[in-house]
Amino acid sequence: MQKQLAIGRCVQRAPSPLSSQVGDDLVLLSVERGMYYGVPVVGRRIWELMEKQITISAICDQLMMEFSVDRETCENEVLKFISQLEEEELVVKI
Repeated sequence: MQKQLAIGRCVQRAPSPLSSQVGDDLVLLSVERGMYYGVPVVGRRIWELMEKQITISAICDQLMMEFSVDRETCENEVLKFISQLEEEELVVKI
């Protein structure tokens, strides 16, 4: 069973996926899995923030400054999104 992510955990995007902006969205390509993923605006911003090692809490802090969202909703949605990235091996927990 996979351990649940904590808000204080440091994460960074994995080096392997290729990414490209398409309009306001982002497309990620995992060559290893032969899969591509469409990521909407907020997900694209999370991906940008994970270019360097960052805590999930710091990601939420930044998103709350840029988007109209409360802390609880932001944390829940960011944790869910990063967990999905982790399942697809697109993010590294540090």
